[in-house]
Amino acid sequence: MKRPRVLVAAAAACAVVALAAAGVSVWALSAGSGAPLGRAGVVADSGASGDGNALTREAWATGSTGIYSFGHTIDSAVPSPDAPLDASMRLPFSLSVPAQAFRVHVRNWSFDDEREYDSPVTLTGMHVGAHALDPSTATGQTGAFEGTPVGIVGTVNLARGGFVSEWIEPSRMALDASVDSLLAIGFTAPAGARLATSQGLSWTDVGEGAAALAGGPGVRGAPQYLSYFDVWIEYGFGGSDADPPPVLVSVGHSLNAPGSFATEAFPTRGESTAWPQQWALSHGGVAVSLAAPGAEASAFAPSAAKWEAFSDVSPDIVTIWTASNDIARGHPLAEIERDWSEVVAGVVARWPDAAVFALTEPPRGLTGAEEQTRLAWNEWLSLVPPGVDGVLDADAVLRDPGARSLLRADVDADGVHFSARGHALVAELVPVPVPPPVPVPVPTAASR
Repeated sequence: MKRPRVLVAAAAACAVVALAAAGVSVWALSAGSGAPLGRAGVVADSGASGDGNALTREAWATGSTGIYSFGHTIDSAVPSPDAPLDASMRLPFSLSVPAQAFRVHVRNWSFDDEREYDSPVTLTGMHVGAHALDPSTATGQTGAFEGTPVGIVGTVNLARGGFVSEWIEPSRMALDASVDSLLAIGFTAPAGARLATSQGLSWTDVGEGAAALAGGPGVRGAPQYLSYFDVWIEYGFGGSDADPPPVLVSVGHSLNAPGSFATEAFPTRGESTAWPQQWALSHGGVAVSLAAPGAEASAFAPSAAKWEAFSDVSPDIVTIWTASNDIARGHPLAEIERDWSEVVAGVVARWPDAAVFALTEPPRGLTGAEEQTRLAWNEWLSLVPPGVDGVLDADAVLRDPGARSLLRADVDADGVHFSARGHALVAELVPVPVPPPVPVPVPTAASR
């Protein structure tokens, strides 16, 4: 049954939101802040402090499907041009809510441009288990299983269009909340096979027998910021009708993902480092990533096939952060506005009950015309374009106060991407949906 929800602004964001046009959800500023301004809010000001404002709107109970991506694919490689490939990889993850059941998807395609690779690949097995931790390592992770993992998939061929495992119930393998876990995948391919690649963290092992040892004891391979295939876990989750987990979908480029070009200095814990997962883990929610490093806004056009993988997700909040690569590659402002507006229109059509937020683009060391376009883009966003319910000023919290074309020194990883601390600052900007207070019946004379 549909019911009202409340959005509580994070402490770092002071949002002012307003009445909708006829036929569109109405927002009201619970804390009170003057006259309505239109459908959408103004830019969220990062300079505010305190508990934030409670924003009420007609949004409804979320669905019960979550998707945990291990980093979407953006390129391809031929890892073994002259000999058959025998390999395994282990991917770290931590769900923010317990899974009622889950299944694993694997696809050999580039998520960004939706190019399918037809090289024959055999998945020799998948295993899931707890991730052994060691506080003496840089991230606390080891790439080894703690105990014996559970085998969830046997030997199957990876067909065009991808592979989907059967549903795994908790009686077979339970995925609890906030537990460091590993998904291990063994695979083989003939010489010269082309495999889709992502920049996600993995422990990858290559050599005779590697595939068969994917779920074996000890560490298999070295940690690297390269993994193969587009891999994600689809899972069902519960929660009471009065207090369902909030669901966030993040759409966009690499600033929604955890990595950088300086991972030796700024190692990550995989997707758990990215701001959407930090947000989910902080609020007992679910974060679904449509982030592709290097992606331009046009990659998320409403007609893109990638949206179909997320058709069962029902978010409370959708964030759209997509323009940085368009700006850096010299696209004209009008073109960026057009492509971005098409993304927004597609999101609103797909999820009409979700609150939609845009994020301003932080500096990336641009100069000349590209930097002027970035500044003009952020100024255009400050007008809160049609289709969005508010704008979160990521630029304000991440830029150097003394050099607006540079990131703050305490969050800068490589001049473009930011550290885990920067991701935490972005996560604090995003509102948190919570159920409204349960009304207390007022005693009547007849009931006394």
